[in-house]
Amino acid sequence: MTAPDPIALCLSGQISPEVALARLLLGGAAPAEVAQAVDARRDPEDPRWRRLDALAASGAAGLESLAAMLREAGVDHAEADAPPEAAIAGIAALFDRAVAHAPEASVAAYSLGDPAILAAATDEILDWLSAQDLIGPERDILDLGCGIGRVAAALAPRCRSVLGLDVSPGMVAEARARHGALANLRFEATPGTGLSTLPAHGFDLILAVDSMPYLVQAGGGLAERHMADAARILRPGGAFAIFNLSYRGDLERDRADAARWAEAGGWRLVVNGLTPFRLWDGAAFLFRRPVVRRS
Repeated sequence: MTAPDPIALCLSGQISPEVALARLLLGGAAPAEVAQAVDARRDPEDPRWRRLDALAASGAAGLESLAAMLREAGVDHAEADAPPEAAIAGIAALFDRAVAHAPEASVAAYSLGDPAILAAATDEILDWLSAQDLIGPERDILDLGCGIGRVAAALAPRCRSVLGLDVSPGMVAEARARHGALANLRFEATPGTGLSTLPAHGFDLILAVDSMPYLVQAGGGLAERHMADAARILRPGGAFAIFNLSYRGDLERDRADAARWAEAGGWRLVVNGLTPFRLWDGAAFLFRRPVVRRS
């Protein structure tokens, strides 16, 4: 099956210009080819095309940086029968390489390496979490797959504490260098095989922003193990917010998996695969733990 044309999807309003350009690069197009593809659809009367054209022109350096990062980081393909630990190790190594080359693009290709775009996308995530009543001054939060700490750092002023975990030592080092001065925020490396070392009922919210797809990809039941651990470490009434469940390109399959996980773990699945963001095309899944009521 031929992949949908990112520019066509953008011009029809289905994805943002930022995501469209990132998809072209992720699909193997060189920055010059991206600019040519945008120019080939020239329509100065269309505001979406004008945004595409402006990004391709003003963000040329960012496109080059993202393309270079993709070349430098490469892709680790584990053998089909490789243990999940090996797959996670490959993912950690990939992100170590990526963050060393382009920190912003390494956590969100659609940022095109621009801190302002990444900050705007982060604000959209926080606005959604706030609308769901998931953050507040008495909340303790776990950011699973924290990357360079951009979401964790934005949450810290609005919560009691934030713990950021990542399988990539390079990501953890970058997060600490950027945000280590915040007293209620800390970053630690995690093996990516579960959350068994964390205390029971220690958190009110767990976030997985573009990190669950790598657990699904690694296989071996790692995603299900993290769901089970999340149920243990969340307080009653706590929530697990997942943004992108997989990269399989099959939202209905993701929704079916989310429903299966909810039934198996006794979760309430209150958001199942909505795409609530303007800038980013991430799909949101929200699981809640039941509140224990005394009789």
